[in-house]
Amino acid sequence: MILDFSNLSEGLSQSWEDLPNTTEKISSVIIPIFETESLGQGLILTQRSAHLKSHPGQISFPGGVVDPTDSDLLQCALREWEEEMGVSRNLLKILGRHEGLQTRTGFHITPFLGMYTGDFEFSHNPDEVDRIILLPFSELLSTPFYAIQIPGQPPDHFAYYFDLKDGLLWGATCEMILRFLREYASFNRKPELIKPNLSTPPFLNPKLL
Repeated sequence: MILDFSNLSEGLSQSWEDLPNTTEKISSVIIPIFETESLGQGLILTQRSAHLKSHPGQISFPGGVVDPTDSDLLQCALREWEEEMGVSRNLLKILGRHEGLQTRTGFHITPFLGMYTGDFEFSHNPDEVDRIILLPFSELLSTPFYAIQIPGQPPDHFAYYFDLKDGLLWGATCEMILRFLREYASFNRKPELIKPNLSTPPFLNPKLL
């Protein structure tokens, strides 16, 4: 599973200004991609601080809700990148905009792909981020991968989970990763279909399987 960075921008939208037509809270994120000799290609993720009101403790991308000071969706994502990661936006080469995602929690998220060019020395904001996670794509080929039918949703609606060594990757972040890798990296791994073992989100605890 390898991304062709030289052609990636050609398939991604280069429009930053268009806002989604939605009544949901509009937000944007950076999907930071890296490539190193030791880890190969992969993603930079954060684990959200446990005290946050929205999605505490979850593994996610840097990003947030559009602020009135943001000139467009990309500027929102870059502002949040700097606030959360503690490093300059100049360390990102923006490749383009991928399709937006409407969550089940009242948000519409627009992801922007960015190639990270820094030295991985982050000064993350502890009020928002507990830690930084480097996730090689190779780990997604071997780590346990599950899907469940979402309680109270139509039978063709699934939630996806990767049981990473760093924690449970699920929800909108997992969905955005899967959409992107299926389209641009020929990721075709099938999840193991299982039943929920929790009655509330995340609906799955792999330790109970």
